[in-house]
Amino acid sequence: MNQKVKTKLHFDQLLLLLEKMILQTSVPEKKDFYHLLEEISIKYNLTREELLMRGFRKAYRQVVDGV
Repeated sequence: MNQKVKTKLHFDQLLLLLEKMILQTSVPEKKDFYHLLEEISIKYNLTREELLMRGFRKAYRQVVDGV
């Protein structure tokens, strides 16, 4: 189930994806910003820069810090 998906992720989609991924794991290292950035980058065939430009950092902070 490690298929690469070529899709355009929008902020709302990133937010939902991060919430799901963070809630599914109890391992702190898997909740790390850079780990999740890399994992989503690989899964959705997007560069880190593309994800950051689409609001990854903001979505991550909103999920983790409630900001």
